[in-house]
Amino acid sequence: MVPGDSQQTNIAPGALSGLRVLDLSHGIAGPFAARLLGDFGADVIKIEKPVTGDFARTLPPLKTDAPKPEQSLLFQYLNWNKRSVALDLRRPDSQPIIQLLVEQSDIVIESFRPGTLEGWGLGVDQMLAWNPKIVVTSITNFGQTGPYAQYRASDLVLQAMSGIMQISGQADRAPLKHGLSQAYYCAGLNAAYASIMAYTAAQQDQFGEHIDLSIHECLASELVLNESYYAFLGAVQGRRAVVQDPFAGEPITTRKGYLAFQVGGGAPVDGLAELFGRPEFREPMFTSPPQREKHVPEVRALLEECLKDRDAKDVFLEGAKQRLLLGVVQGAGDLLTCEHLASRESFVAVEHPATGTALKFPAELGKLSATPTTIRRRSPMLDEHRTEILVHQLGLTQYA
Repeated sequence: MVPGDSQQTNIAPGALSGLRVLDLSHGIAGPFAARLLGDFGADVIKIEKPVTGDFARTLPPLKTDAPKPEQSLLFQYLNWNKRSVALDLRRPDSQPIIQLLVEQSDIVIESFRPGTLEGWGLGVDQMLAWNPKIVVTSITNFGQTGPYAQYRASDLVLQAMSGIMQISGQADRAPLKHGLSQAYYCAGLNAAYASIMAYTAAQQDQFGEHIDLSIHECLASELVLNESYYAFLGAVQGRRAVVQDPFAGEPITTRKGYLAFQVGGGAPVDGLAELFGRPEFREPMFTSPPQREKHVPEVRALLEECLKDRDAKDVFLEGAKQRLLLGVVQGAGDLLTCEHLASRESFVAVEHPATGTALKFPAELGKLSATPTTIRRRSPMLDEHRTEILVHQLGLTQYA
């Protein structure tokens, strides 16, 4: 468990120890990218708007009995391993502070609308003048250029315009949005790795650069199969059929929970004959895809009959031992009690003085054997490190 103190001690250096990151971003994508770098050991300083802070501090889930603006649990997840200073970037007297921070940093991550920082005298060219080796990563909805560059967007808008919604859902209904904020997390991952690539190049040639990262393009790039079909065959990938082969992944109800079935890749359908003790699964109606499509109601009815008195998790575990492609549909509670995730320590409990009780969060995206990710600091309270950074680090004694 990560304690409620600001910092842990006696932690081995991370893969990015010594890297200095200035996080000027807000919301989800930019803060997630900066936090990922912090997880691997980077020193991340987060600049927030005075009084209210990053607007992510208002995003649910909220622990409403905690003091504002420290109620957001999502903010805690996106901003651990950071220190916070509140500055109004629009004010001219903030520029000398940002200049000092840029001079001491390796990477800057920002998510303002194109042209905003330039208007405040803090544009990319200015930052490169202050620090020629700096990498500036700009995360925007549609990029720095193009006819949509100044457009506002949301996760819904970005999923729609990227093409993902067009292939999601059922064929007889409108396109369907995926859950959560997939656009922003996808962009955060891309921003983190692009920043490291540019930083590595800057260490070699001593020249910094600007990363223009479009959330729209990050999502669109995921449609590799969809675009290939269209580009080479002129075919359009459709949404899921209304009457679907039950072995194509549509979940089946069990006594407790849902189970998804899939075949192929060395997992023949007739393996279900052994799993359920039903020889019917060896008949062509079940083993032949064209035949299954003609007999969907019968196939689904037999599966439902086999599962009505069994729990999804039990069938999944038994089927996995027989190399069958089964997937148990897990909810939030299932994930927190999943024995596999627990064995890999995928979740970690993090305390925070504002919200009290330690809460579990997903802790890492990959396990490095020698330089693992660590949560050295819980998320900062707004302006918590003002004296530490402005006075002790930058030597600005007037802020003491």
